[in-house]
Amino acid sequence: MTRLLSHADQVIANNQLAQHLEILHVAFVLGHVSRQWFITLLFYESVHWVEDQLQQKKYPPSFDHRTRKKRLRQVWFSHKTAIRAYLLLEHFSRQARYDGWIPTDQDLLDAQAYLQHVKTFII
Repeated sequence: MTRLLSHADQVIANNQLAQHLEILHVAFVLGHVSRQWFITLLFYESVHWVEDQLQQKKYPPSFDHRTRKKRLRQVWFSHKTAIRAYLLLEHFSRQARYDGWIPTDQDLLDAQAYLQHVKTFII
């Protein structure tokens, strides 16, 4: 029988995996890949955070990024900086996954700050 993780559990799992990837950042070859996946995990941690908050507000699952962003803007319209932080995490993740962008140390710190901002204000 398949067990499904809740969005809250997925937030925790993504966070724990991101912490493990942080160790690899210093490796020459693995460091580039770990930085890309670290950014992507932070974005998906924010995705599951938003979905969990929407679920608590009795919204059905979003199923796609467009629907989630629309709901994010509708429900938390007064938290523009948090919405921008979410969108920047998405942008960072897309750059890393599709364009081969290698985040710098500062980019990683910025992404962590964006995630914290999302988790602080999207409640």
